[in-house]
This record gives sequence, structure tokens and C-alpha cells, in this order.
Amino acid sequence: MKKRANPDSEANIRRIDTKPRAKKQTHGFQVHFLRGGQTVTRLFSDNGHGGKEAARRAARKFKKVAMGGLPARIFRGPVSAPKPRGRKTAKGNKTSGRR
Repeated sequence: MKKRANPDSEANIRRIDTKPRAKKQTHGFQVHFLRGGQTVTRLFSDNGHGGKEAARRAARKFKKVAMGGLPARIFRGPVSAPKPRGRKTAKGNKTSGRR
């Protein structure tokens, strides 16, 4: 089952809210991104910043400053597409059966 995205989250900034029945409560915004070989993660809690909106503003400011000094993102996707199975035939050169 796919998790629902939190509507308070945005690009590289996640809203963290623990369930009400959890022993320790965590409420805040987490900034997380990868640039070059560097991982940047920081949590801005609601309590430490005077509320939800102040924590959001602090997270946005930190993201802007931190991303400014790092290299641009490089997409590192799959090395190659999976190769199709079976025999390929050239167009107009169809084969039927064995040779």
C-alpha cells in the first residue's frame, strides 16, 4: 500500500508528525538532499522555532543557503535499460520457425 504524501511537505522538505499514541512526539520539518557525494539532513522542530510556520520558514531558509554552496544535482539512474528477450529481426526480414 502506497503512503499518502503529507500536504505540508514540499521538494526536499518533509513534514514529520509522529502518531499521537507514540511515547515521544516529533513535529517539525526535515530538510534532506544529496549533492555530489554529500548528504545534508536537518530537522527544524516546531517547539524550537516557535510554531509550525516558523519552523517551515527556517527550513526553507536553510535549504536555500545550503543548496547554494553545493554542486548541481547529477541524476544517477540505471546504467542501461533491461535488454529484451528473444530474437530481434530486421524490418522486412521476418523469419518464421527454425533455420
